[in-house]
Amino acid sequence: MTILWVDDEIHHLKSHIRFLEKRGFRVLTASGGMEALDILRDNRVDLVLVDQMMVGMDGLETIARMRAHYHAIPVVMVTQSEEEELMDTAISGQVDDFLTKPVNPSQILLVVKKLLMGRRLKTRKAVREMVNSAARLMEMKSQGMDLDDWKDFYGSWVERDVAFDGDVADEMRSLDRQHFLEMEHDFSKFIEENYPKWIAMGTEEQPLMSHNLLEKVVVPLVRRSSELVLMVIDCMRFDQWLTMSSILEKWFYVENSFMLAVLPSATPYSRNSIFSGLLPRDIWRFHRRLWNEQIGDPGLNRHEGFFLGEALKRLGCERNVRPDYVKVSNRREGEMLLHSLSKYLRDGFLAIVVNYIDHLTHGRSELDLIRDLAPDVASFRKLAETWFRSSFLRELFHTLAARGTTVVVTSDHGSVCTARETRIHGRGVSGSIRFRFGVTVSADPKAVVITDDPAAWGLPNNRPGKKYLFARSDYFMMFPGMSREEMIKFRNTFQHGGTSMEEMLVPCVVMKPKAVK
Repeated sequence: MTILWVDDEIHHLKSHIRFLEKRGFRVLTASGGMEALDILRDNRVDLVLVDQMMVGMDGLETIARMRAHYHAIPVVMVTQSEEEELMDTAISGQVDDFLTKPVNPSQILLVVKKLLMGRRLKTRKAVREMVNSAARLMEMKSQGMDLDDWKDFYGSWVERDVAFDGDVADEMRSLDRQHFLEMEHDFSKFIEENYPKWIAMGTEEQPLMSHNLLEKVVVPLVRRSSELVLMVIDCMRFDQWLTMSSILEKWFYVENSFMLAVLPSATPYSRNSIFSGLLPRDIWRFHRRLWNEQIGDPGLNRHEGFFLGEALKRLGCERNVRPDYVKVSNRREGEMLLHSLSKYLRDGFLAIVVNYIDHLTHGRSELDLIRDLAPDVASFRKLAETWFRSSFLRELFHTLAARGTTVVVTSDHGSVCTARETRIHGRGVSGSIRFRFGVTVSADPKAVVITDDPAAWGLPNNRPGKKYLFARSDYFMMFPGMSREEMIKFRNTFQHGGTSMEEMLVPCVVMKPKAVK
């Protein structure tokens, strides 16, 4: 790595230069701003040290001329002054760090390592963590894992993936992803074995799931909070939430946890379960005129506001109010919500559904432009983050924090990037490529979880011989005879409905506003 040191008394710095050279750095020197610009024109330089006080062209002017042509090179200003005004001026001129004279070699090395080697050291740490993680996985698998273990593993894996995004070589990331896919398959087996047991339990013994979120989290908070907002961000994965929560931490105390989305991990089932406080089986039993699988997906989410009101009454919510419910699908609707927020919160409770990430997910499957912009998980995450930073939702969170409103944020389900197809057979088959239901339906049990007792899985059992299929890991289900073009269309798309961690382990976050100072 090459360092350019610019100082009109450069001959006094020979010992510092030798110190850097002994540690493997190549050091070029310039005794003035013009000479430095000439060197930059002819040499590849990784970092520039610039003295503030120089005869002729001073440090600030040198940096200004450098930045006209070189925007990415880290620049460190060396100065005798600690005046705040100078620091503000220099920072506005894109200085990356400061050293105050007299400088010692260790100070210089620390700044150089931070600016030049921080990314490399971060990458080494990521690789070490991946290797250690693989060893821990083998140990955990040999001992058996409960649901909390799965949540801890998934949360740690996602946090690391987000933190080291882009810093790990492709081959290491591919190896880590392979370990994750193995764990995904084991997770689907864990769900297959335990899900019916959870459904059979009483609410207190059940893990936090879509159908008991109101009873376990929302109603207790309604009783303790002057204002509460329940926000369901449709199709939001945990990694996408992490990019948002880092922005919100300055306004809220953010308490992250996980909720298990009910199966199928698809909006007509999991989101209705959130608002009704019921399993899909019981929504069908008690509200058959409003919710029936034969209605089709668009019609199954028309009555969430009604379901929410009925659920709060049933759960004995002391606050005798009619809960407001708003669904936001675009920026105009979001801005209307912002302008009318006080009206919606007049009784202290509001439920909001935000559909943008769901639109983005499905748009990526259908539009080549979005797929080109976000070809993989990491870039898709960045696309969602970019939207959030300039969206009405960020402003809404800020406004809620200023009002002192407690916010519960969750999702009905996440999504998984599909990669492998598997064939299914049967009569009267409906659903999507990650879940199917029908009569005499069958598939490869290595790729699909097969349920032949829907009621035991909390699902409608309205036809003899009815079965549900849920895709494992990154599989998607196709009928025999489907064209190759049709299969390619669904490969490497984000889908939901199956038993992967990315679909079922969704964020459940309680955010309490920080005091405004």
